[in-house]
Amino acid sequence: MIRLRREGVEAPADWRETVDAAFPDAAAFWKKAKAFEKLAEQGAKRKRGFTSYAPDVLPANRKGKRDFPPVWRAEACVRTAIAAMSQGFCAYCQSPVSSTHPGTRGKERPPGQVDHFRPKARFPAHAYDWNNYFLACMGCNVAKGDAWPSGGYVRPDDGEPGSRFVFMRSGAIRAREGDEQAKRTIEDLDLRRDWLTWHRGKAIERYLKYVVPLIGRPGFPLEKLLIDGPDEFSEAINQNVRRAWAKATRKKATTLRPRPRRARRAG
Repeated sequence: MIRLRREGVEAPADWRETVDAAFPDAAAFWKKAKAFEKLAEQGAKRKRGFTSYAPDVLPANRKGKRDFPPVWRAEACVRTAIAAMSQGFCAYCQSPVSSTHPGTRGKERPPGQVDHFRPKARFPAHAYDWNNYFLACMGCNVAKGDAWPSGGYVRPDDGEPGSRFVFMRSGAIRAREGDEQAKRTIEDLDLRRDWLTWHRGKAIERYLKYVVPLIGRPGFPLEKLLIDGPDEFSEAINQNVRRAWAKATRKKATTLRPRPRRARRAG
């Protein structure tokens, strides 16, 4: 996970009108949504979800089930904007979403899934909030589902999220010691799933094979060896590059350190 920037990711001027038009009675929806979010966040009613609390304010989908109208899915501008924010990679695991999903309508509608950071089932008033959207791969989005623990998850657009995780050369991941929010993020989004770990480890090895021979050469400072911006597994790769750099630096310092002279024997 790397820090994502929301500069330029803004809802169209008519976004609220577009959303309201999808409801039979938009005013009733917003009123019930706000009332629902006043319930205890970890209470039983909240956990059952908004569709159980107020199905009457939601339209029926194709299967006849009351549900949120998926305006975020229907409007191509949503996915295009959030895909650009993470450059087509999953906001959580940094897998290349755009190469593993077929998508439709080409560049106008990139593949991947629109993830509601705060799940709409638990936070209906945030269901159409653009600041609540991230591009996610199917693995992370399905694993996360409607879960929302006390304290929530690590946000990809807040602070330095990557520093809250430790990535091993093998591709394994763990939370920084004492960071319960990061630990829960790993568990609930299944960031240790087998094939994700395998691909992450392979990407790290490929990059280190290229970078390690350059460490210490003139004209190759650490900054030039790091991946800049969102890219495939860039946070995991950069952490391992920094460790390789630190190891090489320590080894060089030990080699150059003058050896202490032995005292001459008397006589």
